[in-house]
Amino acid sequence: MAEETEQIIALLKGLRLFEGLDEAQLAQVAEVATLVSLPEGQELALPEDRDVPFYVVAEGKVSQTWMHRTGEQVLLLKKGDFFGADVLFLGSERIYSIHARTPVTLLAVEADQLRPLVKSLPFFQISLKKALTIYSQVRLKAFAWLDEEETVYLIVRKHIDFLLVSLIWPLVLLTLGLVVVLFSVPIAVYSIQVVVRWLGFLISLAAFLWGGWFYFDWRNDYYIVTDQRVVWMERVLAIYDSRQEAPLVAVKSEETHSTFLGRLLGYGDVVVNAFMGQVVFRHIGEPNVVKELIDELRRRALNQQSSTDTRMMEGFIRRKIDPPPATEASAPAPAAAPDARASILPRFLRLGSGGTRQRLVDLFRFRLEEGGVITYRKHILVLLAKIGLPTLTCLAVIGLAIWLVWQSAAGAATFLNPITTILLGFLLLLPPSLWWLYQYVDWRNDIYRITADQIIDSERKPLGDELTKSAPLESILSLDYERKGFLGVLFNFGSVLINVGTEVRLSWDNIRDPARAQRDIYRAMYAFRRKKQLNESTQEWERVSDWLAAYHRQAEDLRRSRPPSE
Repeated sequence: MAEETEQIIALLKGLRLFEGLDEAQLAQVAEVATLVSLPEGQELALPEDRDVPFYVVAEGKVSQTWMHRTGEQVLLLKKGDFFGADVLFLGSERIYSIHARTPVTLLAVEADQLRPLVKSLPFFQISLKKALTIYSQVRLKAFAWLDEEETVYLIVRKHIDFLLVSLIWPLVLLTLGLVVVLFSVPIAVYSIQVVVRWLGFLISLAAFLWGGWFYFDWRNDYYIVTDQRVVWMERVLAIYDSRQEAPLVAVKSEETHSTFLGRLLGYGDVVVNAFMGQVVFRHIGEPNVVKELIDELRRRALNQQSSTDTRMMEGFIRRKIDPPPATEASAPAPAAAPDARASILPRFLRLGSGGTRQRLVDLFRFRLEEGGVITYRKHILVLLAKIGLPTLTCLAVIGLAIWLVWQSAAGAATFLNPITTILLGFLLLLPPSLWWLYQYVDWRNDIYRITADQIIDSERKPLGDELTKSAPLESILSLDYERKGFLGVLFNFGSVLINVGTEVRLSWDNIRDPARAQRDIYRAMYAFRRKKQLNESTQEWERVSDWLAAYHRQAEDLRRSRPPSE
């Protein structure tokens, strides 16, 4: 039993939920906790006759599945995440299932034992409240851009006192409007009284709308820190939506700024300097604490990357010093004769309805990923705007042709027979059809492309000029995306702004889901940077391992050449 308690304490020390607890407090948690192990794929048996215990994932990953009105929802929980104790945390029981994604170790505490434990450990209580707040925000706000393996450590808005300071001028304007309304009461002339009163009402309404705008703008801005990146999400109601982010491994430094008023009220800025630009957390509470958190997570991310590189280097050197035994290359098997049915079947399938349907879909797709190359086209609304008038013209010609054929068949139009009318309709339909095709090809030829080492912006007019701009991934200094206007927010399209120099700025305009495009570019940048770093490291490891292998051979030769000691 003592051995299990020591094992539980060792696991607790590696979980951020229990950070800040001393040895005695950790032992207090270990006394009421039990270990639960699950093999991969097994479902956790949850009790039906009492509240679900409080579970913390100590090792491995589990998936939590529940039914929502929109369908089945699945959440991945990994080391440090928790679930259960629903009555204590949520006020009522929840129905869900837990499956082990990998071999997993859980720490379980019964709900009736958790209540006194939380009351007796203030640091644990604070950690639980913060974690529950983050869980609820992540689930309610549906940050779809978060990776499945990503853990959120912090979600904050601008400080509430900054909001109150921002509302001072709307309150002044509201006060002025109320004063104007009161001033209108003693006015003797009724017409003037009505005008002044309405003026006061309009001023008050403008102040109210102005203050509401500040409030909703404050509510829609988030600053997020995960174990992989720092993120600033900015939303302006139905007009603008953007997200700036930087991977933690790309962060070079952090600094804090604050004004005199900010220091008095307890808010300030945290400026995160990364190799692709800055991410600024503006007017947040406890900026020094947030800076320390980002710095700690950055060191962890760099240490994890360094540990991965070290393991790769050790494996590389081991293979040099002690190469695996060479295996005799087996003779290649003779190529099998082609099967007539196998060669015909793919062609048959390509001609089938599924292949035709897929090709038709590909004609209008605005994001394609083939062979590691991602291609974006402009939003489908841009295409509809281009082909709108040609489509209406074609429909008008077709409608007119059908009406004339109907009139001719009915004997009302004797000057044209049906065959002549159909041929004339085809001739009249040809110009708008070519116009429609030109607009479609013009839309299709405007592409934005992400390759393994560069980004490409290509515009080509049908039967006209072609303009292609490109930039290496390593020259990108900063990235931002924006969605402007009601339609941009409603239909999720906008622009990705790419800064590749002091005077060079590429803009991917009117693409669907610009946040995803920004994320694709970031990932390509990081993959390119990481690949370049690994190539340089591999060359260095090659030289070092050759030296070590030569040293090892020389040492072995000297050992064998020495006479055995008597």
